[in-house]
Amino acid sequence: MAHPRQSALQDFRFNQRVLQDAINGVRIPDYLGLELVQLCVVAGIRRNAGFGHELRGLTPRFTRALNAQAIMYSRDIPDMNDPEEFPYCIWYPSTPDRDTCRKLIVQYPWMKYQVGRVCAVANYDDLYKELDILPEVGIAEEARENGSEAIYSAIFQQPVKYAVFNDYSNSLILENPPISAMNGNTCVTTLLESKQSFKRPRAKSILKSDMNGFESRLFDIREDMSVDVKRSEPRSVDQSVVLPLLYSPLPADLPTVDKDMLILSAAYHGNIDRYMRLRHPQKIKGELACLIRGIYHDPLFAKFWSLQPTADIYDWRIRRAINARFIMTNDLSRITPTTPVDELPYLIWFPQPAYHGVYEELARLRPEMKLQAARACIVANYQRSFEKIDPPHDSALVQEAQESPNPFFLKHLRAKEAQGDTTGEDHGSEYWKYFTIKHALKPSTLTILGELNASSIATTQTWIYDGVEAEMSNVEVSICTPKEVKQSGISDVMFRYPSTE
Repeated sequence: MAHPRQSALQDFRFNQRVLQDAINGVRIPDYLGLELVQLCVVAGIRRNAGFGHELRGLTPRFTRALNAQAIMYSRDIPDMNDPEEFPYCIWYPSTPDRDTCRKLIVQYPWMKYQVGRVCAVANYDDLYKELDILPEVGIAEEARENGSEAIYSAIFQQPVKYAVFNDYSNSLILENPPISAMNGNTCVTTLLESKQSFKRPRAKSILKSDMNGFESRLFDIREDMSVDVKRSEPRSVDQSVVLPLLYSPLPADLPTVDKDMLILSAAYHGNIDRYMRLRHPQKIKGELACLIRGIYHDPLFAKFWSLQPTADIYDWRIRRAINARFIMTNDLSRITPTTPVDELPYLIWFPQPAYHGVYEELARLRPEMKLQAARACIVANYQRSFEKIDPPHDSALVQEAQESPNPFFLKHLRAKEAQGDTTGEDHGSEYWKYFTIKHALKPSTLTILGELNASSIATTQTWIYDGVEAEMSNVEVSICTPKEVKQSGISDVMFRYPSTE
């Protein structure tokens, strides 16, 4: 038999007041088909005792929220039979009392780790001891964040710790959980206090957040994407803790930090161990550009990525960067007659040109790569190979030839133009092809940044690594600048040293 509100799962006509009422636990919208509406309803259920009971059984998401509500507020243990009915988070925005927790694990013994997390949030030291559970890193990080010192110390001092919680997928690994350090993979309660305000969905927008009316987040343990009537700022990060980790070995257990900057730096420099330890399952803003930069600059990082399952190399631009790095390392094994065109790189001469014969063979193997092979020859001053490739006149090649100290290349291209042998391309949206090796070898920035965070690592879609660029020199200069210079208020690195005159 269909649920009485099943007919409400249909298109929604946006009404801001209706969504505000849902979040505040005033009333349930008539239309529940839109994802944004369901998130607002879940937020209302979890924050307001007694709200939304008529939705039980309509969707697993609503039922889980109602079961969490019952545990947190009414202190009643709901009947839960289907695995999809069990809530993941039962500790925010409220924590159940000790008696409720004890009743919960009597009825559902497999929820004792969730009760352990409740203990970490609510500082139930005595109840935690009763649970007799493995030292779990998520509980430890939650305890550290909420000042539950006894629980934190009990776990931290253990020689081996385990990851039972997976806050990315809202799942628990109860059988043979993996050994793990504290790697900042826990959605602690302070993160949940960072709310986002919803907005009107725009079906025609190219941005997914505008289309949906909300921004997807790495963590969603409450299943409401932290939507709220008003936005609240995320927690402030103590940069004095984060920054030394950029240039120091990582400790066995990470302190409480926003590790986005560490992830981007590890990707940018091609540091395999740090990147694999720190990364999230989903890419963060700027990570793709940093990965591509790291692959271009480190052949071993490229080799690592080339061995990953195809599903992990989710973006064709990563595969193209791998191919570029292999070419520059004198390996054409990945360039075959069947290599997709969008995986054929353009930039194949920076940061390191290949052996001249590689470019000759590349142009023969894939004629559509003749232009970039010829351009690599201009940069590396491989005149004989350039003659063998014999490229047509091309406006981007001309730009590079004008920077070369060898006049032969420009003379050759102009002769081709006079003969009518020209591509006739202006490269349109790929205007970054007009930037030359001179731009790639630009000096470090002179500016000292006052505050450093993940957004300090500039990532753009403009140039150098086949249209994707990452730039971290501003961070590096700022970190290397002596403290006394920063304290003096001087913002230009040129003044860090006294004059010799």
